Amino acid sequence: MSTHQPTLERPTTPRTVTVGFRPDIQALRALAVGLVVVHHLWPMKLTAGFVGVDAFFVLSGYLITAQLTHEIDRTGRIRIADFYARRVRRLLPAALLVLVTVVVAVHALVPHDRWADYARQVLASALYGQNWLLGAHPVDPYKVTGLVHFWSLSVEEQFYLVWPLLLLLLFKLRAPAARLAGVAALGLVSLAWCIHLTEADANAAFFTTPVRVWEFAIGAGIALIGSRLVLPRTVANVASLVGFGALVGSAVQFTALTPYPGSAALVPSLGAALVIVAGSGRERQWHTPLTSSKPVQLLGDISYSLYLWHWPLLILAPLAVSGGVLDFPVRLGVLASALVLAYLSKRLVEDPVRTWPVLTANTRLTFLAMVAALATVALAAGSLLWA
Repeated sequence: MSTHQPTLERPTTPRTVTVGFRPDIQALRALAVGLVVVHHLWPMKLTAGFVGVDAFFVLSGYLITAQLTHEIDRTGRIRIADFYARRVRRLLPAALLVLVTVVVAVHALVPHDRWADYARQVLASALYGQNWLLGAHPVDPYKVTGLVHFWSLSVEEQFYLVWPLLLLLLFKLRAPAARLAGVAALGLVSLAWCIHLTEADANAAFFTTPVRVWEFAIGAGIALIGSRLVLPRTVANVASLVGFGALVGSAVQFTALTPYPGSAALVPSLGAALVIVAGSGRERQWHTPLTSSKPVQLLGDISYSLYLWHWPLLILAPLAVSGGVLDFPVRLGVLASALVLAYLSKRLVEDPVRTWPVLTANTRLTFLAMVAALATVALAAGSLLWA
């Protein structure tokens, strides 16, 4: 692999924002994953908790853009291979662990006539193409697999793959306003397509990547504006109140009859954006005692693993313990099990692999490990077909 990295003329005055640890962002993660999990467990109680995914898209657009633009400001370039390697170490270990676990559970619990469906979705999930598979083939509610939720992770990975390259092109433009205009144009085109496709083909609109680009663009735009978006404390308090309210309100008020994503997705997406902007000054806000509390911060810390584990448990655990019946005690058991597995996965898998010196010091080795891990998952998926 070539070690040459694209370089740019370094700006004399950095205009982007440096993202350190922000408790408010960790709390936004906690709220987003909480909405998704509660919606999946009790869909009649929280009818649109899936809007938490929209918040994650906005947040990813902000964080990744802030990190990459800070690297450009500091070094004049983006180390593309290093960026991809960091994403691999951060996201792949826990995801592949879940996929292999699902294959084992399918062998033990799922009727043979469903194994081919699972094999196909294991491969699509491992290669982060699950959203395209589901966009082309609507999910049969009576044949839902334990891997449907990988659709949003696939969208995110596709963003991570393409965005650094697009950002390099944007930074060829000397004027910050021109870069922001480029992101805005990309977002507006995506939003227009989203609104159109939601009316024409709601299933494709929900799952496919181009329809979701505008949500990442919102976060990216905030990062590009950077320190110029720091709000006075009173304004920040109002903004965060409106932002959290928009996110929770849409989760409660939207229903299965709401055309989605469409223009409706603007509500949770802009709500998440307001929360991010409101916290840019890093001052104490009205929600700080709650959002900075240990339980909320822990939930934000394990949000990725919790998202990974909760859905397979929800689909497969009832087959093991209650003959497929998903009653209230089973739902509580799924929630408790997902929280425990998420914590263990974060502490024993995600963090050790992400910081393992053998991998962090060698980008090539990271990619070799990725190939070996993907091959293992492919063999596991193949076992469902061969059997």
